[in-house]
Amino acid sequence: MANENQSNKTVTKKHLARKQREEQQTRTILIVTIVIAVAVVGLVAYGLIDNYIVRPNHPIAKVGDQVIKADEFEARVKYTRVQLLEQAYQYYQYYTIYGDMGSSFYSYAVSLAEQLKQSEVETLGRQVLDDMINDILIREEAAARGITVSDAEVDAALQEAFGFYPDGTPTPANTATAQATPTYSKTELAIVPPTSTPTKTSEPTATPDMTATPSEDVATEEAEATAAATGETAEDATTPEASPTITLTPTITPTPTTYTTEVYGQNLTDFNDLYKDYGYSVDQLWEVYKTNLLAEKLQEEITKDMVPVEEQVWARHILVETEEEAQNVLALLNEGEDWNALAAEYSTDETNKDNGGDLGWFNATTMVAAFSDAAFALEEPGQISDPVQTDFGWHIIQLVGKREAQMTETDFQQAKAAAFSDWLAEHRDAREDIVISEDWAKYVPSSPALNSTLKTALGIIE
Repeated sequence: MANENQSNKTVTKKHLARKQREEQQTRTILIVTIVIAVAVVGLVAYGLIDNYIVRPNHPIAKVGDQVIKADEFEARVKYTRVQLLEQAYQYYQYYTIYGDMGSSFYSYAVSLAEQLKQSEVETLGRQVLDDMINDILIREEAAARGITVSDAEVDAALQEAFGFYPDGTPTPANTATAQATPTYSKTELAIVPPTSTPTKTSEPTATPDMTATPSEDVATEEAEATAAATGETAEDATTPEASPTITLTPTITPTPTTYTTEVYGQNLTDFNDLYKDYGYSVDQLWEVYKTNLLAEKLQEEITKDMVPVEEQVWARHILVETEEEAQNVLALLNEGEDWNALAAEYSTDETNKDNGGDLGWFNATTMVAAFSDAAFALEEPGQISDPVQTDFGWHIIQLVGKREAQMTETDFQQAKAAAFSDWLAEHRDAREDIVISEDWAKYVPSSPALNSTLKTALGIIE
């Protein structure tokens, strides 16, 4: 009996010990499970908070009290990338339609597509960020000067961007443009006799393409060809320059139905649907157009004292390949050798070497900077420069004349735009309260990316 009780007692202790161990293991497993679950929930919560609260509100840049947040920056970059893609594809389509006649369209498509390369992601992002900073500066300065735009003005600008004219399509007004009249002094005629005087004096008639821009005639022909295919007027089909800037414009397929207010409203809805995945909306586009209108009015205020008159020079040059050749030509000129004869013998500029290297009248922005600076630095007609180097070679430049000339309306508007751009850059440099986050580049999106088909067609190499 005693042995039986002892046996039962021993078994009970083992069971209790094992039970205690099992309970301890269960508690440990439970604790570990809870800790893991809490950690997972925490990570998920952190990810959600970071994606939907922290990251979108991360300050990319500050301008005074104004903050550019990550979400609006990313949306602006994505929208800009969409626009570049659309434009690149459109110009490539023009090229496929017109072939060799539309070769410049191919160049424009490549230029646009190059900005979408992976290696250019940060460059494009910085350009967009700079534009957003400038937008704040423009709005602040406009407010300080009492410059405003009404909601109706912005609405009208947005309607125009979508091609909607509720009061009828406006008829462009024809305005007379003053043209420079060619007049020659006795000094100028003594340097360049009438037989070698250019017949068109408003622009250089025979010069190397020092500005690296496409031929105006070719661009005009292609614009007209595009206009014929799209139903636009020749003025509407203006071809952009070789270095296109980013323009925020809506992309909506035109509707064949009568363009009513209802159709316009549907286009706005379509725009929101099209760009919602990029975080961009009509409301944001509306704000862009508001800033653009403020910028236009601010530009008029900043440039109100400018007059449509510019300094021009009439010059001729002898272009050679090396500095040694240039020094040799200069020595021969100093010895009294005839300019025209030396130009015909030595100049490599085939477009005007037989005309004494005559470049006609030009302004300060027509030629490349080094050439222009040297030409405008000459003071007296007949004065000859030291050798000047550009990407085209070495130039010997002779001043024929200087004048104040009436600018065309187009040139005057370009001059005012340049002056406003300079003012804005100086205004920005003077601000000490512009701070760009050190990690801004982390928030530059690389989508939407250049698709492989278009990349191959344009020969884009990453």
